[in-house]
Amino acid sequence: MFLILGLLEDSGYLARGAMLIDKPLSKIGLNGKSFVPMLSGFACAIPAMLAARTISNRRERLLTIFIIPLMSCSARLPVYALLIAFLTPPDKAWLAGIALAVIYISSILASLIIAAIVNKFNKGLLRTEDNSSFILELPTYRLPKISIVLRNSLENARQYIFRAGPTILILSIVIWFLTYFPNHTPEIDTIGLTQEQIVLQIKAERLSTSYSADLGKLIQPVMSPLGMDWRVGVSLIAAFAAREVFVSSLAMIFRITDDENIQSSILSAMDEAKNEDTGKPLFTVSTIIGLIVFFIFAMQCLSTVAVSKKETGGWRIPVLQIVIFTSTAYVLTLITVNVLKFAGFN
Repeated sequence: MFLILGLLEDSGYLARGAMLIDKPLSKIGLNGKSFVPMLSGFACAIPAMLAARTISNRRERLLTIFIIPLMSCSARLPVYALLIAFLTPPDKAWLAGIALAVIYISSILASLIIAAIVNKFNKGLLRTEDNSSFILELPTYRLPKISIVLRNSLENARQYIFRAGPTILILSIVIWFLTYFPNHTPEIDTIGLTQEQIVLQIKAERLSTSYSADLGKLIQPVMSPLGMDWRVGVSLIAAFAAREVFVSSLAMIFRITDDENIQSSILSAMDEAKNEDTGKPLFTVSTIIGLIVFFIFAMQCLSTVAVSKKETGGWRIPVLQIVIFTSTAYVLTLITVNVLKFAGFN
């Protein structure tokens, strides 16, 4: 990511993109320098937040970092692919394409709206009062100098490892502990199973009896209004390590052992799954769309939280991101699920 951005920057392209986007962004309290970090956020929020260092104005830098997690990063793609595949027929791939485009457009609109709201209440949330200014010299178009691009990319990667790495490691160990213990060596029936299937069954049994499963059952009252049960809750907890873990967690929860056709196996298991409290189908049109809404808004990446803390110099903004984005995700999911149920999409 750093390498690609470096090539675009050294060629003179990014400066022109920033100049073009400056006027629309100024309406919500940002300027053209926020263009590159926001664009990077569609790949990964972590290098995007690091790219925000180029924004000299403190208020605009903090506001850019604040909204970057709303960009639909590549880690969400496996989740969207699975959920959209549940909703759309296999022979109508164009519907899935339209759905994915709507998701990306929604994330952009959500980030702009929230940026405008936060900018309006800037003193209470970001606690900055810097005045904005945007002066940018447009370089000539040229071929990138590979040596300079490589040196800058390596330096950015080094700073990422040393600044964010320790926090990411600690948080990853916490998630691993919650999903691995206390039943770290479960006993299963291995008759008729291949070695790979045995490994997957052990992982599934370990996860279903782990501390994270206990947490999932603890938050069952929170999941019930959404039409979901503790199994989805466990997958959401596991997804805090990285959003794409949601898919593999579902596979383990439903004991999927078919590595070759894992997506179709998960979809079949989702289609047959019943809510343990109500006995009704666990995954319906309303709950799947609700999950998509949740993943658009929720702050579910501990690595992003760690980098946000490092880049903003404290826990204030990361905590605000977790509270505001996750609560917004839950409320909008609750509204979406229940409105769709009321409309008959159940």
